[in-house]
Amino acid sequence: MTDRIAGYGLEPLGDAVELLTAEVVTNALLHANTRLRLHVRREGAGVQVEVHDGSSVPPHRQHFSSTATTGRGVGLLDDLADEWGWRPEDDGKTVWFRVLRPRQTWSGTDVAGLDGLDLAGLEPT
Repeated sequence: MTDRIAGYGLEPLGDAVELLTAEVVTNALLHANTRLRLHVRREGAGVQVEVHDGSSVPPHRQHFSSTATTGRGVGLLDDLADEWGWRPEDDGKTVWFRVLRPRQTWSGTDVAGLDGLDLAGLEPT
């Protein structure tokens, strides 16, 4: 993915596109448990990614505890994609998103619900 985005000359979009692609592909693998197709293309000044899977169940927001390791996909799409959606297909669905401008993928994002937690005493492993 990094090479493709660089080939488009859109390196500033790379972090958001890569994170969202990983999230949507992972969700397709976990929830649909079918083969999938991934399409990436330049879309004007941005990038569009489409992930097709064999499930007809639409993506929906999950409500888990702040320490859960799952349930953030739709929130990430809302926060980092300029546009996103899904469409039904004869053999499942396609989830798509567009990133048209650079995003701070980590700065100010409280992905684990741990904002303000004092981590000073922790040692890296």
